[in-house]
Amino acid sequence: MQAARIFSKAAEYIRCYGWQESGMGVDGAPRCSMGALASANPEKIWNKKLGSLMYNTLYKELNGESLTEFNKRVKSGEKVARLFERVASMLVGSESVKVTSQFLFS
Repeated sequence: MQAARIFSKAAEYIRCYGWQESGMGVDGAPRCSMGALASANPEKIWNKKLGSLMYNTLYKELNGESLTEFNKRVKSGEKVARLFERVASMLVGSESVKVTSQFLFS
């Protein structure tokens, strides 16, 4: 659920402060997609499992396209925010499926 919260917070950040195609920027100002994620989870070193889960889920939603390629193609903070919300929904859905299957088969 932490991964889903980070993607949701990043979408909220983009809508609140703005988005730019590249450049991390600073917290509280327009940032690129990765900068928005960094503002949503301001840890210097991310947990490897969390980072891997987020990367793999995002990559799956992008059908193999990189986030950089997506940014260049869409050139829209709102579309990036919606992407992050879809990924958050996927993560919440996969978590509820896992919990449900554990309940059913225990």
